[in-house]
Amino acid sequence: MSDRNRRETGTGFTGLLGSYWRRLPRNFRWNIEDTFQPEDLEERLLPNEEPQLEIRLAWYRDLVGGIVFHYFNYVLGITLLLVAGIMLYALLTGTFSLYWAFLPFVLLLVLIVYAIMERIEYRQWRLLKTNARLIISIPQPGSLFLVDNIELKGLPQVVDTNWSRNPVWRIFQFFTGARDLYLSLAAYRFVEGTARVGDALIIPDVMPDQVFALKRIIFTIPGGGPQKVTFAGPQEVKFPEPQKVIPVDEPEEPDEEA
Repeated sequence: MSDRNRRETGTGFTGLLGSYWRRLPRNFRWNIEDTFQPEDLEERLLPNEEPQLEIRLAWYRDLVGGIVFHYFNYVLGITLLLVAGIMLYALLTGTFSLYWAFLPFVLLLVLIVYAIMERIEYRQWRLLKTNARLIISIPQPGSLFLVDNIELKGLPQVVDTNWSRNPVWRIFQFFTGARDLYLSLAAYRFVEGTARVGDALIIPDVMPDQVFALKRIIFTIPGGGPQKVTFAGPQEVKFPEPQKVIPVDEPEEPDEEA
């Protein structure tokens, strides 16, 4: 069974919810989906349009969400063990009240809420390149859980990678090679004193293989594939010397009388 069929029929609890969700009226479902998540192109591709590249945030931006949603049974099991341990310790020592046994459930609830918020923000960041357009989706500034989409016909002119301004994400970037991706659509303007491009759209924490795949699409050589130039050693650049004017003796005109 293909991934598309699995999404439509549903596997597990989340798949079952997805299958029921797809049974809703299409226009209503699209309106709700496009409010909180980037546009799903599986059902709305243009004629002869094909996806070429999809860029998401690095995996560590969805670390808590990945643990909670993919390993929920283990998280729930650890919570129950903590509850049993606290209850047993309280009964044996009388130090704690039995109400402390509810603390792991409170922590689990907080973890689930944080995981949901992290997963929503993680999925809202997306760059999708097709053979017809470039679609960039980012969270709407100042609006909780809302997403903003922009569609471009052309390609960015400048691709720049920089370290994150957040010191926590810099630690992950150091070990994974991810960088913040700066895309400038027109202007070649740089921030004073740095090599960072100005007036750019920033997509945080993009893995290096995805940045390289984007460069392969943007920086193409017309009329052929990539060309390789090899130099045997250091090349000396010589500028042409200024042209000199050499005087030339003009021939004497013949005597008309002769």
